[in-house]
Amino acid sequence: MLDRPLVAFDIETIPDPDIGRRMLGLAGSDAEVVHEMVRVRLEETEGNSEYPQLPWHRIVSICATTLDSESGKVSIRALGGEAMDERSHIDGFFHLVSDELESPRLVSWNGSGFDLPVIRYRSMMLGITAPDFYRADGDRRWNSYQNRYHDLHTDVMDVLSGYGASMRIGLGTLGKVLGLPGKAFLDRAIYDHVLDGEGPRVTEYCKLDTVETLLIFLVWAFHAGQLSQRDLCRYVDAVCEAIGTLPYPGWRAIEVGLEGWPAWASSRRPPTRAPQLPSAVSGSSACASPLVHPPGEPGTEGKPLDGRQQQ
Repeated sequence: MLDRPLVAFDIETIPDPDIGRRMLGLAGSDAEVVHEMVRVRLEETEGNSEYPQLPWHRIVSICATTLDSESGKVSIRALGGEAMDERSHIDGFFHLVSDELESPRLVSWNGSGFDLPVIRYRSMMLGITAPDFYRADGDRRWNSYQNRYHDLHTDVMDVLSGYGASMRIGLGTLGKVLGLPGKAFLDRAIYDHVLDGEGPRVTEYCKLDTVETLLIFLVWAFHAGQLSQRDLCRYVDAVCEAIGTLPYPGWRAIEVGLEGWPAWASSRRPPTRAPQLPSAVSGSSACASPLVHPPGEPGTEGKPLDGRQQQ
């Protein structure tokens, strides 16, 4: 599982107003069209979903948390530009996984059912090519991003559900069970934040999803005997140090919530490494003290739990 760099990724989307105009004959501003698309979808699904079918999603953010398992270095970043510059998000994703890194392991939450299908559909619509991503020769013959029986892409939600044998659950739900701070930074629908010019806030939310996806993957890797407790704690510390470099104020509460995480390992934590820059909250090395749950800012799931529900 940790034989190569890890890329925990996530996308955020809104209903595409251009498709609303072209396919539904809607008129008006982007906000008016998107809200009407949501209304129509709720009517179609008898109130069960406001999310459109997957090709109708417009990508407004793709983020990644990367982990180099050898050096322990962690990076948390957005892969694109402005929220409505969809091409920049997709180009940035393929550049990371095909050019910047060599065959990294992708880690996602419902990436097989939502994120990657949306990326494929939208790439086709925008005329974006990604031949290396679909390569199935050489080192990719027995482990590629496309074969569902390979693990170069690990959809953690799918794996933990027994590939659909049990009910799939949301990232925020399992995160809270495991003691993670939970989803934060948003207080209404993603499309409302984006349409009101708050794309950067959505990007921070997207980053947080990638952080929590990586942390859950690491705990699963420990459970599966693929990661020692010492390395688990080392990687969690590295994640906390990376969070400490992020300027968005909301991350300070996440730092506090991750101190000493996971709680079951805090009393048996290995000796700390050489002193690092002080944490922005506690003034001590990240993840060194008992778990604290901050009163988190409310957020939203931001996407359907299972992309197959959108057929």
